[in-house]
Amino acid sequence: MADAHLQMNTPEAGDDYLEGFIDRHPIDPALPQVFAKLDQVYRAERKPPRNELEKWARDATQPRRGIARWYLAQSELRAGRREEAIRQFEQIRRTTPVPAVLAPALLQYARLQIEAGKVNEAQAILGEAGKTNPATQVREQIDFESGRAMYAALKFRDAGDRFETLGNNRSAIAPVALFNASLASLRADDKTKTEREKAELVRRGQLDEAAEVALEQAIIAAGRGEKNAGALLQDFVRRFPSHPRVSEAQIALAEIAYHAAPPKLDEVEKNLAAARAAHPTELAVEHADYLAIWLADARGADSDRVVASARDFLRAHPNSPLVAEVRLKLAESHFRRQDFASAQTEFETLAQENPKSALTEQALFLAAQSAMASMASHSLDHALELLTQVVAMNGEFRWAARNEQAAIERRLGKSQDAQALYDEVLKEDARGAEKREALCGKADIFFEQANASAANLDRAVGIYDQLANEAANQPHWRNQALFKKGVCLEKESDRDGALATFYRILEFNPSPDQPPEFFWFYKAGFNAARLLEEKQKWEAAAAIYEKLVAANGPRSEEANARLGQLRLEHFLWQ
Repeated sequence: MADAHLQMNTPEAGDDYLEGFIDRHPIDPALPQVFAKLDQVYRAERKPPRNELEKWARDATQPRRGIARWYLAQSELRAGRREEAIRQFEQIRRTTPVPAVLAPALLQYARLQIEAGKVNEAQAILGEAGKTNPATQVREQIDFESGRAMYAALKFRDAGDRFETLGNNRSAIAPVALFNASLASLRADDKTKTEREKAELVRRGQLDEAAEVALEQAIIAAGRGEKNAGALLQDFVRRFPSHPRVSEAQIALAEIAYHAAPPKLDEVEKNLAAARAAHPTELAVEHADYLAIWLADARGADSDRVVASARDFLRAHPNSPLVAEVRLKLAESHFRRQDFASAQTEFETLAQENPKSALTEQALFLAAQSAMASMASHSLDHALELLTQVVAMNGEFRWAARNEQAAIERRLGKSQDAQALYDEVLKEDARGAEKREALCGKADIFFEQANASAANLDRAVGIYDQLANEAANQPHWRNQALFKKGVCLEKESDRDGALATFYRILEFNPSPDQPPEFFWFYKAGFNAARLLEEKQKWEAAAAIYEKLVAANGPRSEEANARLGQLRLEHFLWQ
């Protein structure tokens, strides 16, 4: 009767017979099938009724009450009202005892919890479903979902054992269970079991599934950085050139080439092109677009191209888990091209969209730096607000943020506030580089206040000395401290002391495994040469310029030009 009305497209007239049957037979063994047909009829109606289901759900007679609640839950799910559906499922769970015909309802509820990441709750529900003495087919489904829950909980060995048992049964679920068993063994890094189950897939004729396992083996090996990953991926591409996921193997090969030392950029381009030509999966397209951004950057492409590639990715893949990394790259690209307003916008967007991401703290910190570099009138105040958020997160950038706050206070003329911030960094558990920056900042403030009191200049010299001693193996900080000390001494009219201090920088021989420090080296050299020229010690000044030329650094040409001019002016012929 109901089927006839469905065929005639008059479902509203077909539900009366089914509702009447359910009213008259609340414990009939055929109730599950009748409810299923009634649900089919309801779904065909323009406005599915709920009155009868709600009436039966209030009645105490089982199993009609529980089945009515189950179909109410399904109706809520179709309407997008998940919380209401869960309330119905919980009512079913509280039934004592739960009839065996409601085991499929508990099974559906457990699936929902697995999808929501509530694995422990799902396991508890599956345990309750197993106690209802369900039919064999339902029991197998319960065991299968239990395996899925174990897999989601990263209990790969337990999941593999559960799936393997199901895979050895002669049931409709056995093929997919065996496939899942091989994936679980792979995740558990049980190579012997993985190969055995992969061979069994081949023996049973499940060749597509065996190929999937081979691909996952290769991708996992690549993710772990195993040396044979490239060979495994190339073997997959060779053996299964028409596989639907061959593009993912080619993307993985491109990623291996990109992360090689040095990067093999030609191979990256070749594999990306092959992936795009192979009817790529959505995942492959996403990763190809992602890698293209980094490839453009590694190729030294102009920033416009990198920015355009990043924006294209964000438009094409707004829900990708890679969005945060791409937005960070986009913001950094804007920063490098000194588009600080755009950089700040992207950094702040990243932080707002990913409040719990590991990148959020860094994004807020960089947003503050972008604001500091901006010319907008309110930018420093906003930078302070952003840095306050960073400090409150109590993470890796906490003390760097305090140093930046101190720098802003200095720019605003609030020296005492800046000193207090630097003192906080020095007293707490900040890292060495952060403490060195704070120490240097304190000395800089005293130097800036030298006109107010000569004692401030002495304080600055003392702190610069302390920094130079503490940073004996850190050329950047040592040389900076000594240079600034030399400037202080020159300001005190101690030119000999200043010259001797500049010489300490020029004569410093850092460890050969450290990169050369040129910035303060050249500043000290040019200042030392200037002092010598003022004393008319032309040959000594020329020797300084020769040392600067020999360093072969960014200001060597400038030093060579000055050396030539000095020789011409004072007839320094050798």
